[in-house]
Amino acid sequence: MRCTLPFTLALAASALPARAADAPVARLVVPADTAPTYAIVGGKGQATLLHNLDTGSPEAALSVLVLAPGAQVPVHVHPSSAEFLYIESGTCELVIGGVKSVAGPGSAVRIPAGVPHSAKVISAVQSLRAVQFYVGPGPEQRFKPAAK
Repeated sequence: MRCTLPFTLALAASALPARAADAPVARLVVPADTAPTYAIVGGKGQATLLHNLDTGSPEAALSVLVLAPGAQVPVHVHPSSAEFLYIESGTCELVIGGVKSVAGPGSAVRIPAGVPHSAKVISAVQSLRAVQFYVGPGPEQRFKPAAK
């Protein structure tokens, strides 16, 4: 089945601002099977980068995270980006600005810009799967391997 954009979406796409010659082409739809996936947290997880600076999204970044039971994200800070998570499956313990919380399926998490935070997957057998959203984009770039 071939999917075509509705006229209003096609019209909106044609109204996108002009881009610099070296800027990425803005992609309105990014199928997950075309997005890059990177190993994270010492190989105990993966991040699939959907919308971000590389896909022409200067406003925000959207990723899907999958972390194995016991995986830990060490304390870190995003100085100028707020982070949001929607937990689809699994359970994690978060420490956000020194406050411990537990988040499980259906939980929404907000981490303000500049606030130290960490996470640990505490579900015994189920991996944590979360939709991750950064406003503004940039922190997701840390998932990419370092350039050689």
